[in-house]
Amino acid sequence: MKKFFVAIMVVAILVSAVAFTACTPTRFREYYTIVAPDGAPALAIADLPFEIEGDGLSLRIERKVVSSSIISTEAVKSDVDMAIVPANLGARIFNSSGGYKILAVVTNGNLYMTSSISCEVNSLQDLKGKMVYSIGQSSVPDMIFKTLLTNAGIEYVVSEEAVAGKVAIKYYADGSEVISQLALAKSENKLAFGIYGEPAVTTSFAKGFEQVFDLQKLWAEIDESSQSGYAQAVLIARDSVCEDSEFVNNLLYALKANENSIMVDSAQAVANIKAIYPQSALQANVTMDVIERCNIKTVATNTSAGREYYENTLKAVMAINANLIGGKLPSDDFYLE
Repeated sequence: MKKFFVAIMVVAILVSAVAFTACTPTRFREYYTIVAPDGAPALAIADLPFEIEGDGLSLRIERKVVSSSIISTEAVKSDVDMAIVPANLGARIFNSSGGYKILAVVTNGNLYMTSSISCEVNSLQDLKGKMVYSIGQSSVPDMIFKTLLTNAGIEYVVSEEAVAGKVAIKYYADGSEVISQLALAKSENKLAFGIYGEPAVTTSFAKGFEQVFDLQKLWAEIDESSQSGYAQAVLIARDSVCEDSEFVNNLLYALKANENSIMVDSAQAVANIKAIYPQSALQANVTMDVIERCNIKTVATNTSAGREYYENTLKAVMAINANLIGGKLPSDDFYLE
């Protein structure tokens, strides 16, 4: 009789455990990782809370910042749940393997063109016959600039020197190298132009460079979306993360809150990044004006307007090199319902 009673109790416990499991979200970990490239995009996660609620559970957020040159390999590591990546890379990852969804555009363009010496530039036509040193070959910024030139009927060529009647582009790994080339041109009293991003742009003004174009404003003039820029970097997440709709909604809310907090205390935002990535290129003296020019705004892509905004950027990339997004626009499965 005693053995029978024990057996009944064991069955009851097992049944209760199954019932509890059926009502409780399956969770293999109590945290999610999110990785971002150093520089302006990292500011999109600078002030994220350490914990975010999801399906009744409080989930710890582990932020990670890496060099922009290795973000593509970091983004697809098995221990990374979410990643901020270039807009075209997000599409290419999905088109090649699936398994991800896009949550939002988080960086809406932070590129500017400066000149080595003072000059009068009224339109892109004034760049003909000139050298333009640029970051990001075959990246979204590169495609945006080439689209602007093509739309204006201007030919361009990759070249080591200026070419009559065309815009000559020479690429460099990062903004510091572009700035060095502009400084060299300035020392020789030669006119050259550079395309690179904030916060390096504002820092370079101390060298006597002048801003001639805001590429975001130029793009807004030809883009039909209501946004004041283009999709430069996006947040993607594994499908398993997106199954937790409460977490995703709270994360998007936290990203919007981050927009405001990094403007209120820019020094703290930079300090937060340096705490997890000491070698960050972000400087402690970054001002609110510079943060604003970094264009960190969350545009959720689960709306028709947000999706259209993102796809407008992808279409610009496709028109020049479709392989950069995996040959086609991502299917509906890439977007949250």
